[in-house]
Amino acid sequence: MLQIFKISGDSLYPFYKDGQRVVCRKIFKSTKVNIDDTVVFEKDNYGAMIKKVKFIENNAYFVEGTDPYSIDSKDFGALSKQELKYKVLFKF
Repeated sequence: MLQIFKISGDSLYPFYKDGQRVVCRKIFKSTKVNIDDTVVFEKDNYGAMIKKVKFIENNAYFVEGTDPYSIDSKDFGALSKQELKYKVLFKF
């Protein structure tokens, strides 16, 4: 299942710019998620977010933005695979 999202903000600048659109594929149990993949997920109090997978440890995914002020795993901790909703395929 494919989904298009519009980037809002600069948390992954210069890879993804504010207003740019990305095509994503839904993450299922069988979907491989690797370091440096860009993922979309929802977090309470923040809503939908897009970040890069920085590292994976014991089935916990640590995500990070490129902006030093980005809200990411340093603020809310690691994510489980179930929390990861989409994997970015490409931008346009």
